[in-house]
Amino acid sequence: MLVERLMKLAPDGSPAVEGATDHISVHTFFAAVGEVVAGRLTSAQVKATWNIPDGDTDYSHLAAQLPAASLKGERALYLEGIHGVFMLAEVRFSGYATPAEVRAKLGI
Repeated sequence: MLVERLMKLAPDGSPAVEGATDHISVHTFFAAVGEVVAGRLTSAQVKATWNIPDGDTDYSHLAAQLPAASLKGERALYLEGIHGVFMLAEVRFSGYATPAEVRAKLGI
């Protein structure tokens, strides 16, 4: 469900309804995730801000793929990589236009 929200799609993957409020800004979300990685926010705070349920498999899979804390450079590259995928997905760039394509790019 996180993928659809970042792509500004309805939960079923269809085009969003104008004015829908459950979408998440890609840049703001990744700023918050960066703060989680830096230790200035918690994952729980991020999830609460956007009402991301604990059972959201997209969020869980992305968090599980985050490199270990000791690999700071790899963590930064990982975050920038998924940020880039979602920026392309937001504009429906070729190969990033559907939730299935985005999940494949992310390996989730």
